[in-house]
Amino acid sequence: MKTAVNSLLAAMAIVSLGATAARADSVSDFYRGKQISMIAPSGVGGGYDLYTRFLARYYGKFIPGQPSMVVKNMPGAGGIVGANYMYSVAPPDGLTIAMFQNTITLNQLAAMPSVKFDVRKFTWIGNMSVASTIYTMSGPAKEIKAKDLFEREYVIGASSGSASMIPLLLNSLAGTKLKVVAGYVSTSNVQLAMENGEVAGLCGWSWDGARVNGRDMFSRDSARVVIDIAIQPQPELQKMGVPFLMDMMHDSDNKEALKVILSTQVYNRPFAGPPGVPADRIAALRKAFADTLNDQEVKTEADKLGLDVAYLSPERILELIDLALGAPQRIQTKAVEELNKAGF
Repeated sequence: MKTAVNSLLAAMAIVSLGATAARADSVSDFYRGKQISMIAPSGVGGGYDLYTRFLARYYGKFIPGQPSMVVKNMPGAGGIVGANYMYSVAPPDGLTIAMFQNTITLNQLAAMPSVKFDVRKFTWIGNMSVASTIYTMSGPAKEIKAKDLFEREYVIGASSGSASMIPLLLNSLAGTKLKVVAGYVSTSNVQLAMENGEVAGLCGWSWDGARVNGRDMFSRDSARVVIDIAIQPQPELQKMGVPFLMDMMHDSDNKEALKVILSTQVYNRPFAGPPGVPADRIAALRKAFADTLNDQEVKTEADKLGLDVAYLSPERILELIDLALGAPQRIQTKAVEELNKAGF
């Protein structure tokens, strides 16, 4: 009897292996000789475009059948145009994938009329960069302690986007006392203003950009990172001993609302296909994505270019989306109100 059972189990294992091999062959046959379109949700030259084109250089060789890759730019409405296209227009055959602007979750949370998608229904593939924003100070102010930001007013410069929104959110939700001088053309102009002593600092600067564009200031010690603004500590900043914002806030609705807003930073450069991509193809795309970002050649080239590349699983992306869209209604309402006040 035992021999018969063992024979049956062995036969089942052979059938299972055969089925797995058949699925792999099917995916390989499908992709061989084909081209995958990779949608970048911005114009040529921006950060989303840069990361998409970097991935396109390597991704195809890790996908069964080694399809070629072509990048197509689809800017508009802060990534909403691209997301709407992926949700309702792009065929769900595994031949069209996209990088998404992480703010589309907040667009959905705020029930913007232009949103025609549900972020929970995209077939998420993975994320290639985890972000933190930072608060950096220059001149005499670089010697301050993080707690001083909650006790004294400091004048900071801002261009647009997060550099103007984040300090307003911190003032309202965390209790900082930042006086924002807006109107600078770009972050580089704010950096110059910091060097000239016009302003004391810059808040809402993405660390993946700051570690490249601010390298000279940091190496000369003319500026220092004072706070890591995120829902989880950024490893590089943690090693530098930079205080973490969430450790400085008491548990409250304000803190939970800020977590909802900042949660999208963790999936800073996420990729997905449309809803309904066949399971075997999406499994292959997910594995290839992880293999690409874990490849030593890819890591080395990313370091040369100053790209902050770090893999995040599709399961973790969905957890973070649920952190925002599954938050208690009072927290969602507060987060949306604060975003609107900050100019989102």
